[in-house]
Amino acid sequence: MPRALSPQSTAGPTPDTPAAALTHVPPGVLEYAPELLEAALLHALQGSPGASAFHQQRDPLYEIADPEAREASFCALHSAWFARLRLGQVIEQALQEHPLIVQQVQGCKVLRARSARDEGAELFVAAARRWVVLRLRPERLVTPECLLTFLRHELLHIVDMLDPAFGYQPTLPPSEAESVPVHLLQERYRVLWNTSIDGRLVRLGLAPPTCRAHRFREFVQTFPRLGDCAAEAFARFFEGAAVTHAELVRGARAPDAMLGPLSGLP
Repeated sequence: MPRALSPQSTAGPTPDTPAAALTHVPPGVLEYAPELLEAALLHALQGSPGASAFHQQRDPLYEIADPEAREASFCALHSAWFARLRLGQVIEQALQEHPLIVQQVQGCKVLRARSARDEGAELFVAAARRWVVLRLRPERLVTPECLLTFLRHELLHIVDMLDPAFGYQPTLPPSEAESVPVHLLQERYRVLWNTSIDGRLVRLGLAPPTCRAHRFREFVQTFPRLGDCAAEAFARFFEGAAVTHAELVRGARAPDAMLGPLSGLP
């Protein structure tokens, strides 16, 4: 999941470009961690007719004496086979759906996630440079449909963060009368943001309608004090237009406020 209020992240698709006019991802923008390439290949080739040819090319590389030359040879082979099997096609497609990301970030690093909890997308900013970091488990890359659904959700967080209208801030604004623990505010913010994102994706036909029930269960568990009014508050975020950072913060701080009017929502 994206880090909702991480001091290091500035991380949201409304895929805003039709399939026939996808934004081109320039060469060199995507950078894959060598360990992810290797692990993804081994998953993809398991039981595949191509596995024999791969190992015939790979096994002799162990005999290279120089460690740096050996590592470079492995990286080159893995990159070639990764491209041959088109394992990065879905990642490139997901980025192509978002001109805002392609135009405003200088790179996208794809790293290996050690567990499902580690997976997600983050936006990092240093001086005038911005880059996206995707963390994925290797097995994700061999299930294209599930990967695309996952990336569309994650990258919409990035889009929101880049959109001036969303007004993202990496920390909660100060409050003179803060009575809710920070970790609870962050969890509420995360749930509200995910609810808004999946609602947009469902309306665009880019996420299964069944995700509504999952998000509603999560919403009810996170905001138990809303009681019978939970469905009304949930619908404002799931079925309404895109919200802003300020509205998410307000809902996280004062759940009862979700029952009042939100800008951009019916």
